[in-house]
Amino acid sequence: MKSRMFQCCTIMSMAAFFILNLSSGRRISLLGCLTAIAATAIVMIKNKRKLFTNVVWIPRPAFILSSLLVCSVLACNFYSAFINSKRIGRIAACIPWTEKQIVLLLSAIGAISAVPIVAVGLSHFIRIGLNDFSAAGHTLNHNGKTLTAGKAFAVLAGIYLIGASAIIRANVNYIDDMGRVAEGYRGWGNFSRFLSNGLSTLIHMDTYITDISPLTQILAVSIVALAGIILIYVVYGRRVFTIWEILALIPLGLNPYFLECISYKFDSPFMALSILGAVVPLLYKGKETWEYILAVSIGTVVVCTSYQAASGIFPMCVVLLASRMWMKRVSYRQIFAFCLKSVFGFGLGLLFFRIVIMIPADNYVSSSIPPFGRLPSVVATNFKHYFNLIASDFKAIWKGAILLLCIGFAVSGLALSRQKKPATLLISILSGIIMFFLCFGLYPALEKPLFAPRAMYGFGIFISILNISVAECRQSTAVQAPAYMVAWIFFVFSLTYGNALYVQKNYTDFRIEQVITDLNNMDVFLGEKPVVVQIAGSIGQSPAIRPMNKNYNILSRLIPITFRESWTWGQKQFFGYYGLKNVTRDTSQDLTTYGLPMVKDSMYHTIYGNGEYVLIKLK
Repeated sequence: MKSRMFQCCTIMSMAAFFILNLSSGRRISLLGCLTAIAATAIVMIKNKRKLFTNVVWIPRPAFILSSLLVCSVLACNFYSAFINSKRIGRIAACIPWTEKQIVLLLSAIGAISAVPIVAVGLSHFIRIGLNDFSAAGHTLNHNGKTLTAGKAFAVLAGIYLIGASAIIRANVNYIDDMGRVAEGYRGWGNFSRFLSNGLSTLIHMDTYITDISPLTQILAVSIVALAGIILIYVVYGRRVFTIWEILALIPLGLNPYFLECISYKFDSPFMALSILGAVVPLLYKGKETWEYILAVSIGTVVVCTSYQAASGIFPMCVVLLASRMWMKRVSYRQIFAFCLKSVFGFGLGLLFFRIVIMIPADNYVSSSIPPFGRLPSVVATNFKHYFNLIASDFKAIWKGAILLLCIGFAVSGLALSRQKKPATLLISILSGIIMFFLCFGLYPALEKPLFAPRAMYGFGIFISILNISVAECRQSTAVQAPAYMVAWIFFVFSLTYGNALYVQKNYTDFRIEQVITDLNNMDVFLGEKPVVVQIAGSIGQSPAIRPMNKNYNILSRLIPITFRESWTWGQKQFFGYYGLKNVTRDTSQDLTTYGLPMVKDSMYHTIYGNGEYVLIKLK
């Protein structure tokens, strides 16, 4: 009787956990959630001997806190998703409670109910993960000094922090940051990044979030450093590393594309979390099938609800590990089983996200996939665009170093492989090509994917995978050299970019102040009547960094111009940060066609206007 009661409570806790993941009251989401609950309950009952005999080993305070934090994040999302639900409104009409009280109660009940299953899951996976880590190799046939995983993490986090120091010093409200600083909204739900929403609510203890940088950026580089240590541990199969192997991980957190992620004061820790969510499941690749599949599924959901640009990282790692298994003469059956479980877990996580969590988006990007007949041409077009961007973003010397790195990767397997050399070279080349095509994740298959640098950091992870493969201590110095060349290039560029960002910020502030000074002297703003003000033209990049674009094309994409026409973030600072009196904005009108008389002409701008309208043409 007690056993049956325990099983029922466990299944109810599991059901609460799934329900908390609902992001809306859409019928397909509800049906998908119920299907997931039923399927999981059947699996749990059939495997009751394995699943209902776990003992929670974590000390009680840590056990309660860790599981409660996870459930609180989900509860925050559930509350935000259903606070304006029509279904809740109908319930509120029948009982003497407000909608807010009902949703708050449901969120609290769900969080408390889900705590047991989350706690058991956390304790189980932490225990087996730590056991494997303790059993991993802790010696290395190397004459130089080695670092334990803890010291390696500290070194890597320190390097990332130094690389990001110029970005932190610049203190720039990067694109979306401008809106969040001024208005305190979260706003990640429109792209189904609900983990970001929930974690930000928990961090700020409020749905109104504020600028707490550089804490968020320090968290981001720490999370990426942890992901890097896990990645290199999984690939090498040991828990001690040389300093040179750790240096090879620099591109993971300081590649040019991920630098844009670090630039975001609010988004950066959640973008970093997507990398961690992609690599953590690999810790359980040698465990039982259900354990690995569950870990991969959860990790995939974490990726998709934090930042979907990381969706290609896990598949790339699987390809790398499968190729290394082949080189070590692991049986084809084991390799196939590993790949099959990886694909199944990844697909299961994507399916749960797509049906239960994801809210379709169709804005400047779209989550829709084109019809099957058009899919090949769309994928080919998108890949071509990504490749062209990489070719134009990277300097010639960068591309040369990466080419040498690719050659080094092709031959790096020879030191590891027990197979014949020609076959090893072929497998290395094929795995490299496959990883390259996987680095953009699911984006190439979308109707309107994102091509911004922050959406392309999968390519930076691809370079990092090549780097750690080439830099492994068993390789010769000649093979390792390109890895350190790439690492140094990206480390130096991270400082270059951060300082350029600071110069652009100062230039933008200066140009805005010039305009406001001239507007302040105009009589039209001294009355009480609102005046429509419109911006035309653009300030462009600072004269101090324009010459740099000849050497660093990527800077034109990384450094936003935040005082210009026809872009929300190009005018947010001007209209929202200075409390301009009697100034209104009306995007439905085009004042350039009104023939307004010139009021003021200066070196930097020309002002046209009358008693109702003012047009500012930037030079």
